[in-house]
Amino acid sequence: MRFKPEQHFKMADRLSCRALHETDFKRKAELEGLARVFRRLAVRAYITTDARIVRRNWSEFNGDATFVGFIDPPSPWDPLEKWEDYLQDLEKLPPSKQLRPLVEQAEEAIVRRKLGLL
Repeated sequence: MRFKPEQHFKMADRLSCRALHETDFKRKAELEGLARVFRRLAVRAYITTDARIVRRNWSEFNGDATFVGFIDPPSPWDPLEKWEDYLQDLEKLPPSKQLRPLVEQAEEAIVRRKLGLL
């Protein structure tokens, strides 16, 4: 059975909400880790339906690199075009461990906007 991206995002949001109210730091980290997995599953499920988005080779993001400068992310309420521009700016930087969470966040924001969830 395959789940829709919306269902994965819904589960990720539920887990993040539970993590907010958790007092045990170990359990909180586990819940946030699970939420991240569900967010990545949602993006992956959406990528299979949209031919304009290509899957990334995340193994390139294993190295360490120094940033020449930081790029400020758009606001969570900014439109799709701003997030796409931000992702293009991130793609110009050399892949690194520090850059991966920023790229994941941008991809998630783009997919959520395309699905009409924001």
